Formats: sequence, C-alpha cells, structure tokens
Amino acid sequence: MSKTPVQNEFSHPIDVAQIGPEGVSVRLQAAESVRIALAKRFHIPAVLSLRAELRVQPGVESGHFQVTGRLWAEVEQTCVVSLDPVRETLDEEFERGFAPPEAVAEILAALPESDDDESEWLDPDAIDPPDPIEGGVIDLGEVVAEELALSLNPYPRKPDAELPAGFTPDPEPEAKVSPFAVLAQLKKGSEK
Repeated sequence: MSKTPVQNEFSHPIDVAQIGPEGVSVRLQAAESVRIALAKRFHIPAVLSLRAELRVQPGVESGHFQVTGRLWAEVEQTCVVSLDPVRETLDEEFERGFAPPEAVAEILAALPESDDDESEWLDPDAIDPPDPIEGGVIDLGEVVAEELALSLNPYPRKPDAELPAGFTPDPEPEAKVSPFAVLAQLKKGSEK
C-alpha cells in the first residue's frame, strides 16, 4: 500500500536533482483559493495577497541547498483589543537551509543537550539546522507559507483601539502559599 504525500495549500515542489550548479529562481503567487486555505490554517480572517521570489542554490556540502527569498503579503487579522479587522502589509526576507534527512539527523545529534532552563542556552541568533529534503524535493510553497506564519503579528492591534470605558481587568490571583511555607511559619511560632 503506497502512502500518498500530504498536499499543502500552497504546494510548489522542486526536484533537487534538477537544480544545476547555477541554481534556480522561482516566483510564486498565491491564487484566491490558496489564500483562503492559508487564512483558515493560520486562524486569521484573510490573506488578501501573497507572492514571493525565491532562489535555490546548491550548498557547500553535497546534497545541501540554500533557499533565499522574499515574500510580500497583505493580511487581515483581528485586533486583540476591539476585535475589529486589522490589515497589515508584510515584506519579509528569509533564508533556509535544506539537507538530506541523514545529514539533518547527524546535525541534530551533535547539538548539545541541556537540562537547564531553555532560556539559558537557546540562542535566537544561532543558525537554524537545515530542514530535511523529503522524497528528493523541496516544497517552496510550503516554505513561503511557513515564513508567512512566522511573519504574522501575534498581537495585532488597531492604532486607535482602546479598552471600553469602565472596563477593569480581573485582579491578579493571589499567589498560592506553599504548604511548606505554612509549616515553616507554624514551626517559628512554636519556637517562641
């Protein structure tokens, strides 16, 4: 029984075996049906426009590829204060590396493991490991969709949005007192 690969809304696979040493340039423009599907996927009211220009180049190591690109989009999100629609224009450049799955596994295995708090060792400026090349193809449309998702404002707000008059936020819940702290207080009281 053959497994059918999942089709993404904005699928545009490119066979890496067809990429020569000079690389390849690709322009993508999302059709209305794709934009509707992406808006649904990202839980936003609308993706009004989406286009991208990409360049795929062979990497330094054999079987590795570098995708650089730029996307332009207009999206509609919901204001976190007023719940009114908020339109935003995005213009984002990005770069992604791709490698055979075995090479990605080796790179990930070589990363240091830590039991410490993630914030102490996670470097936001570090280079991300490459994504795996699945089935000999890189889905450039999915790359653009993922970069669009990363570019969305997590807290869209209209410039003039204000909380309604008379609105008072719920008070912060009181911190729970540890049972051990209560026992310590009891112990101090009995020592007096």
